[in-house]
Amino acid sequence: MAEQSARFREVLATDGRAIKLIQLFDYLVARSSESRAPKEVEIAMSVFDKSADFDTSQDSTVRAYVYRLRQRLEAFNAGAGGARLHIPKGEYRLLLLQAADDTEPGDTPPPAAMPTSAGEQRVGMALGAAFVTSALLWLLLWGWSAGRTQPAVPPLAQSQLWKPIAAHPHSPVIAVSDFYMVAEGGGDGQIARLVMHSGIQSSLDLDTYLGQRPQLYPALHDRDIYRIPSSVAMAAVTTLSLAGDVRQDHAMGDIVPVSKISQDMIDTRNVIYVAPFSQLGKLRSPILPILGYAPGSDFEEIRDTATGQTFRAKTDSATTSSENQAGTAMGYDYGYVASFPGRAGNRTIVIAGIEDAALAQIVRIVADKRQLDAISRRIGPAAAFEALFQFRTVGNLVFEARLINSRLLKITPGGTAQQ
Repeated sequence: MAEQSARFREVLATDGRAIKLIQLFDYLVARSSESRAPKEVEIAMSVFDKSADFDTSQDSTVRAYVYRLRQRLEAFNAGAGGARLHIPKGEYRLLLLQAADDTEPGDTPPPAAMPTSAGEQRVGMALGAAFVTSALLWLLLWGWSAGRTQPAVPPLAQSQLWKPIAAHPHSPVIAVSDFYMVAEGGGDGQIARLVMHSGIQSSLDLDTYLGQRPQLYPALHDRDIYRIPSSVAMAAVTTLSLAGDVRQDHAMGDIVPVSKISQDMIDTRNVIYVAPFSQLGKLRSPILPILGYAPGSDFEEIRDTATGQTFRAKTDSATTSSENQAGTAMGYDYGYVASFPGRAGNRTIVIAGIEDAALAQIVRIVADKRQLDAISRRIGPAAAFEALFQFRTVGNLVFEARLINSRLLKITPGGTAQQ
């Protein structure tokens, strides 16, 4: 176990993005000598810093990472003989299988044989014969149909949005938006609080901002702190699962904060951005010139760059009355999706919303082939397109979704778009 673990860990360490996978692997190695497999919530608390009230039904972080680790192990074991590391399907424990083991990975070893009566032996033989006959029948049926049918393609993989992701040889990168936090404090260097500023989304933005307002130098500080809201993280994990479901190999991609994404990823991998729309201004790529929409003057606004029309998330004051005893007014929110080709045959997808309700709803829309087909019917076959949805909301609940605009994006050689 120690030898195989050291070899595999060395391979994992060559990937600078696999820090959490390494931590998960180390944890499973440490628990491998115990007779009881660790529970999902134990892994969540020990590896992913979750609290004791972690809800496994709402957060699939542990399952997603164990799936990725199992894939890495299978790739590591491919073609190798001798002992091999293995994580059984549906379990959270690390095993060492020997070359002489007859048990296939994921199978449950048969129980020890018990003495049986003659009657039980006859029943067992009859059941065994029936099983063999059934197995032969299925083999014959499979052999008859082989070459006549292909494995079923998930319906979502045939949609205009997901087809390039399903067909690409590599799994995508889920680029999750992280908010740059400005540290506010006095001239003594003590930090009083961390704040978000719509015009300051990186340390470079802060330098520019302070260059124009030198009197604020003692009050604003760069501590290289970024924050990912839970709503954005949940949308990213759901998108990660979708991206794996549409692929024949079900390969899970990587979740990378936008602040850490590299130029190589943008140039060679399919990148799916999951973000509040206001955060698109900080992406390290020429995405904004390609899109037909841009963040408005603050966090609550989307602007159509072609017409100048603005769309603002707002509460409908007409519904705020004494009749609304709960104090929750109806309002509007907006979600956005776009897809366009990269420079090296890869694909960029943007999934965004103004507020949390819109971001969660637009993730549901990209998981619904009927909604995606509605966009396709309006724009026809297109290598690049975008769509804007309006949502009628009550708090964080969405009661109505309306596609208000969808159009082609014509990518020019200079990396801009013409609607």
